[in-house]
Amino acid sequence: MKILVMAAGAVGGYFGTLLSKHNDVILISRGENLKAIEKNGLEIQSDKSGNFTRKVKCLITPPTNYHADLIIYCVKSYHNQEACRLLRPAVGSKTNILTLQNGIGSGDVLSDYFGEPRVVLGAAYIEAEQIEPGKIVQHGDDCEIVFGENSGLESSRAKLISQLLTKSSIDNRISTDIKTDLWKKLILICALSGMTCLTRSSFSEVLDNRQTRNITELVMREAESVSRHMKVNIPNNYIEDMMAYFLLNSSELVSSMYKDLILKKPLELSVINGAITRLGKEFEVPTPINDIITACLSLPDIKAQKHNI
Repeated sequence: MKILVMAAGAVGGYFGTLLSKHNDVILISRGENLKAIEKNGLEIQSDKSGNFTRKVKCLITPPTNYHADLIIYCVKSYHNQEACRLLRPAVGSKTNILTLQNGIGSGDVLSDYFGEPRVVLGAAYIEAEQIEPGKIVQHGDDCEIVFGENSGLESSRAKLISQLLTKSSIDNRISTDIKTDLWKKLILICALSGMTCLTRSSFSEVLDNRQTRNITELVMREAESVSRHMKVNIPNNYIEDMMAYFLLNSSELVSSMYKDLILKKPLELSVINGAITRLGKEFEVPTPINDIITACLSLPDIKAQKHNI
């Protein structure tokens, strides 16, 4: 199968490299990462998949007259417009697009560009980081892609994608309620990304401090409250379960938004904590902690956007 991965950061690079063993995979990247992958291949250090380096075709744009069977969409939300324009020539009549983008709204953006029937919504549960160009480290044994149709049905294409992932040793699950699964991850990353960025601290440090640990729980409860007003089926004990998970795994949990903050890059603020703030106002649900996080992080985000123009 012809698979195009947009783009070869920590998530796309990791899954794309695994998929390349049994498929014709093209990674899209640029800059030093592109140069490193072209020269040396992509090096993976993984608790889940082991350590290896694999030569994978990596380009700055899709080839001329190329149509992908499957596009795995992993770009940062602030690159959406540019990425969609770049992808357009690679989207043929039979192309499906699996989005693993953080936050919410990715499906709407892709549907506007390419049509809703092409889009499959998904979430990647993975702790991974690109520690240098061409080198990705994946932490922990929990590594899974959850995806599904808006209808909740296990469609033929969902089954095909599942078979494709399974053959490449990628744990996956077809969701019968993808909206709930996306919101469950959103609630998680509102706490993880929002609190590490706000405090400029590791998640272990956030949770080791009683005050910031309590605020972490409040961040999630605000997001949960918004989700319930949107008729999302969040389990009753989800926040308690997530806090227990956080405390058990805090040393392995990393935030890509926090790394972007440290590197003075733009932030995916508008689709994470900013989305909770925006929807809270729409549904008249108080979200004071997410409001503070969004307001405070808007300053470095604006500075980074100006610098990256």
